[in-house]
Amino acid sequence: MKNRSLGFQIWAMFLLVIATLSIVILVVMRSSIGNFIDEQVYATLENSEVFFSEDASVIEMLQDNPIEFDRRKQESRSVNVLLLSKNGKLYYGGAPQQLVNQMYRDAIDQEKEMQKYTTRLDKEDVYYSILKMEIKGETYYRVSYVWDAYRQELITQLFSKIGWVVAIVSILTLFIAFWLARRLTHPLIEIERAVGKIAAQKWDTPLPLDRGDEIGRLARSVDAMRMDLEKQDKAQKSLLQNISHDLKTPIMVIRSYAQSISDGIYPDGDLTGSVSVIEEEAERLEKKVAALLYVTKLDYFELDRSTWDHVDLDRMVHLLQKRFVGTKALTWKITGEAGIVLGEGEQLRVALENVLDNAIRYAESTIEIRLSGTGQTATVEILNDGPPLEASSPLFHQFSRGKEGKFGLGLYIVKRIVERHEGEVTIENLIAGNEQNKVCVKFNFPRHFQEESSGKK
Repeated sequence: MKNRSLGFQIWAMFLLVIATLSIVILVVMRSSIGNFIDEQVYATLENSEVFFSEDASVIEMLQDNPIEFDRRKQESRSVNVLLLSKNGKLYYGGAPQQLVNQMYRDAIDQEKEMQKYTTRLDKEDVYYSILKMEIKGETYYRVSYVWDAYRQELITQLFSKIGWVVAIVSILTLFIAFWLARRLTHPLIEIERAVGKIAAQKWDTPLPLDRGDEIGRLARSVDAMRMDLEKQDKAQKSLLQNISHDLKTPIMVIRSYAQSISDGIYPDGDLTGSVSVIEEEAERLEKKVAALLYVTKLDYFELDRSTWDHVDLDRMVHLLQKRFVGTKALTWKITGEAGIVLGEGEQLRVALENVLDNAIRYAESTIEIRLSGTGQTATVEILNDGPPLEASSPLFHQFSRGKEGKFGLGLYIVKRIVERHEGEVTIENLIAGNEQNKVCVKFNFPRHFQEESSGKK
């Protein structure tokens, strides 16, 4: 069933509901109505017994309610009465002999004082009750009976009309099922076609967005995904064009310098200077390739917490500061303590290193690092006094462009590492003293100690 189309499933569900209701109506209701009519017939027989009762108070009670008295009196006129002796002699009333014989047999076998019976003669039902009486030491049987002149005809006509109603309702329901199936499946088919076009990277794809139900929300989610994929596709194509140029440039420099040296020409004055240029370009090329490989590692390798260890963020920051301090004439300021977190030390070092590398590149005179922490989190803030960020610049995106128009993966790697450690990283412009702008990258790392201790238990 689940492999069938949604339209087929809706039709099948409606047909199942119709079949179930039809069975209930034709079986349960027919039996219930028949039982109800039988009960009414026996109630009429019981009411007629009142007018043969020796208890005058019953008649007086009914006469106080003239409507009820008249109704029962009228019903009693449709009831026939026989009076039989124990030897089968008919003292009062008249009925077909076959019916009298059946009533006599039932009366002789009756153990209770009063009992109800039903028999069938010539395709007609007869309802009767037998009252056993003792008069002057003799046993007599009073039989009250009525012919079912209309019961079968009533039930037949009633269910004939109910059958027509069920048929009409079933047809209308099937039309509703067809309309509902078409209403539900048509936009889903449109979404399916749109997703197929999105898979083929055809981004100009219309979707049924004018609905407020779950299908409309699904369509809007797919459309949001389409726009995001379109942006990523454009950014990726632009990245591939620009990064290929970035990779091509050092390769061309290395080849041209190597060719010149082989020809006995030293473009940078002497052999040492020319070889140092080749080394610098090779190092630059190596960094770009390493960044691409690192992104692949973060995106496609699962997180393995078995390699996590206690990492001293304070010590790591001071070691990185000593490493970078000679790369550019800047003033460094480190305050506070962040403490120890549980994580992968190499990845955390790469994250802080990439941010410090960017800070040094754009800082004009000062780099400030603020360390702080609580029992649950450790915070590292890296500030530089370089140019402020553009508000719309998605610097943590995989294919984002830097301030100088270069494409890089450094900050994307930072974000992925922080996310793998269930932390958070943000970047914003701050106004320091004397209205001086500063760019601040803020890390929040959970310590994970509580989780580790609970796991050991």
